[in-house]
Amino acid sequence: MTAYRDKVSCILRVCGLFDPTAFLSRASFTAHDHWHAGSRRKSFSPHVQPLSGLLARVSCADFDEPDVQISEAISFLQAHTDSLSILQQLLTEGDPTWADSWMELDFGIEDRVGTLDSAGKEIVHQADHLPASLARLAGNLGIGLTISRYPRTEE
Repeated sequence: MTAYRDKVSCILRVCGLFDPTAFLSRASFTAHDHWHAGSRRKSFSPHVQPLSGLLARVSCADFDEPDVQISEAISFLQAHTDSLSILQQLLTEGDPTWADSWMELDFGIEDRVGTLDSAGKEIVHQADHLPASLARLAGNLGIGLTISRYPRTEE
């Protein structure tokens, strides 16, 4: 078990030319953060955001549970297809070529290289499989897939 308990392991990130407040007022899911172009995301930050965006929790499974994250992501995409399709249309209206717009599911996965597997052998290569069903659902909605690896930390 890892010490990521309070972190979100899979997140939907969206950036582009759209009004996140208007979108979220009718979306079937909530965001735990959103911002408007021209604003500061954090009050202490001197950086003004060039694009609007939102972050939504997709999975809070542990970082060492990629299969749970994937299953929950598939369920999220299936449950919120209509809202995500609307979001895709809004991003396309604001940026027809998607030059400055993007959506991604980011899976936070624990780095297992250098640790021991269940047989006591050192893991020298790490591969995490994303099934075609996830790629198809995400791709049809214009959502990219990212795997972010995080160092293992023991509780």
